[in-house]
Amino acid sequence: GFRFFVVCNAIACAYAFFSLLLALVGRKGTAAATVILDLLTVALLFAGNGAATAVGLIGYKGNTHVRWNKVCNVFDRFCHQVAAALGLSLVGSVLFVLLVLVAVVRLHRKY
Repeated sequence: GFRFFVVCNAIACAYAFFSLLLALVGRKGTAAATVILDLLTVALLFAGNGAATAVGLIGYKGNTHVRWNKVCNVFDRFCHQVAAALGLSLVGSVLFVLLVLVAVVRLHRKY
């Protein structure tokens, strides 16, 4: 779950960088494709956040049904770092959604 989280955030970061470069170059006709790729990136970010949150919650609370013990009482610093990373990634995901909404509104106004 954590590996998927890191890979999803790396892909989203790389895509955002290349999308920014494309926007600065100012290519015409790429707005619709950019919005679709932005939506896929948002879905990928939220999937990564969900997977990491699920694994983090199991580490925090444990699971009595399968006899997995809590690990956050042993690895306290790691759990705090994971919680901070999840929080920042969630904020970034919400901001990405807002950027997609702005792009869709601008695209709608053009046509």
